[in-house]
Amino acid sequence: MRKVWLLMVGSFTLGLDAYVMAGLLPVVAGDLGTTVSLAGQMVTVFTLAYAVSAPLVAGLLSGVRPRLLVIAALAVFTLGNALTALAPGLAVLLLARAVAGAGAGVYSALSTAAAATLAGPERRGRALAMVMGGMSSGTVLGVPLGVLLADHTSWRATMWLVTGLGTVALLGLA
Repeated sequence: MRKVWLLMVGSFTLGLDAYVMAGLLPVVAGDLGTTVSLAGQMVTVFTLAYAVSAPLVAGLLSGVRPRLLVIAALAVFTLGNALTALAPGLAVLLLARAVAGAGAGVYSALSTAAAATLAGPERRGRALAMVMGGMSSGTVLGVPLGVLLADHTSWRATMWLVTGLGTVALLGLA
């Protein structure tokens, strides 16, 4: 069940990352010297990459071991968030959000399947609830905490928090 907990941490991080950016738009726009509407495109880019990545990767890499794909997806997601935290301008920010979204989409799909497999038939429901609960908790708890952190430090600190949480889950699963 330890690995299911780590999958849950990864899902918590996804929930936090996917929704916290909307609360940070004015701060990000001000920091990067752009408009809120242009900065808001990072949400669109993340979501589009998220939606396209899972079916695309599933089709292209169907022969690759699922464990390797879960770890690779979480690594891509975490790298995308580190790049987001370092982004010097809007173009790099949008690219970083696309990278994070692609990793998130693949991880989200595969982490639920991995949790179900790891838990076995008798604990499958609990494992799925844990992973999906991680995503929901990231949204409900993580987003206000991320915005609060950004208010007291910077939006980049929130992205480093997301990167750190992703790294913890990644190292544990690897």
